[in-house]
Amino acid sequence: MTANIMTDYQNVPAEFHALFVVDPLTGKSLHTYHHTSGLTVKYLPRPGFSRSFAALTIPYGSIHTEFTVDGESCRVPAGTAHFLEHCVFSRDESGGLLGALSDFGASANAYTTHTHTLYYFSTVDHFGEALRLFFQTVLNPYLETDRIESERPVIQAELNQYMDDPDTRAYMKTVEALYEHHPVRADIGGTIESVATITDDHLKQVWRHFYQPAMLTLTIVGDLDERQMLEAIASLVASSVRPAESRPLPVFPEHESLVVNQRQTVRMDVAAPSFLLGIRDPQPMDQPIKGCDLVYRQRAARLALDCLLSPVSPLYENLYRQGLIHDSFDYHYSCEESFAFLICGGESPDPEKAALAVRDALIESAAQPLPADLFETQKRSAAGEFVSSLDSIEYSGIVQARCSLSQVDLFDYPRIYDKITSTGAADAIRFLADPGNYTITLLQPGRHEVDE
Repeated sequence: MTANIMTDYQNVPAEFHALFVVDPLTGKSLHTYHHTSGLTVKYLPRPGFSRSFAALTIPYGSIHTEFTVDGESCRVPAGTAHFLEHCVFSRDESGGLLGALSDFGASANAYTTHTHTLYYFSTVDHFGEALRLFFQTVLNPYLETDRIESERPVIQAELNQYMDDPDTRAYMKTVEALYEHHPVRADIGGTIESVATITDDHLKQVWRHFYQPAMLTLTIVGDLDERQMLEAIASLVASSVRPAESRPLPVFPEHESLVVNQRQTVRMDVAAPSFLLGIRDPQPMDQPIKGCDLVYRQRAARLALDCLLSPVSPLYENLYRQGLIHDSFDYHYSCEESFAFLICGGESPDPEKAALAVRDALIESAAQPLPADLFETQKRSAAGEFVSSLDSIEYSGIVQARCSLSQVDLFDYPRIYDKITSTGAADAIRFLADPGNYTITLLQPGRHEVDE
């Protein structure tokens, strides 16, 4: 089904261009506003709801350590995106943005991923006041030396904690084995050493290029006076406008032909051994995917992997019956414009045997059609869960906020799901057929060390 598209300028301030879309499946609408500054506003009306939600999506994540602006190359240390998020959002001596939003009764959070940073909050009361504070703080953060030096030891302590976690350590060693040069191989928070080198100049450089209105999407969900909301946003943008700059362009390695290591053992203080199987999907590095094509591949591959690795799959049932895996077995497929990989695994009494069994089964499965009945069941289940999730203010808001990174909208998802066939899903996981894409990480009890 195709969404109904309408334009209505009667109640829209002059600074905005409007586009209204109504989803024929749910009857819900999405209002998109483009401000003259370049800021995009996505509004999901929810009549009768008492809680309101807002999120700012920043297209800057941990992998953006190198970028160009007007042909000039810029480099920042690993962990800069996460450091900047801490400085903007975390509590400081005066309460910080998190504390200030709490004073309005708002529930707030922020996170950094490989590809973006997201700040968001929801509240029942004082939404207008909270939005003003939220917007102004994110676009005009305090990034002087005293703020940075107070946050640095907090971040380094956080990194030390992560590195003492066996599952995190094994995961990072798996990703490092898949990529020799791509910045996805670095922890989102960076390293103790890289964080030590981050300066206010690095943070201000990223803020200047990526935290400008033309780069941002503001997502709002709730039952609000729309014109009043837009006028407030226009006023906030006017107070935050900076000289127009060219859009920064991320720089990534063009191609990596082989995984770095096909097997490594991590020894830490763990009660039971486990394994992780990493499989690199070379497609995005060979031919970058964007927009609806990217979302299609993400959804198609995940549906296929649900058929191969979920508890209802024959592979899972077979390994479970043999005692090689148990309920801790899980899998995660990450697919973005410049990288993609699958990681799966869990505890096992014989982790190497389990890893090899999963590897061999995936290689064999990649050459066969997906089970038709199981695929249709998984597809209906995923589509149904998505539609039901639209009733959640926070969930629908976060999904829409993430959608903006791929230039798609919430209501594009049902149309994308409709297009996915079992053949298309099988095509999306053809990378599983190449043994050269695999690496195995074994997590064994012992003193802290890595054997490669």
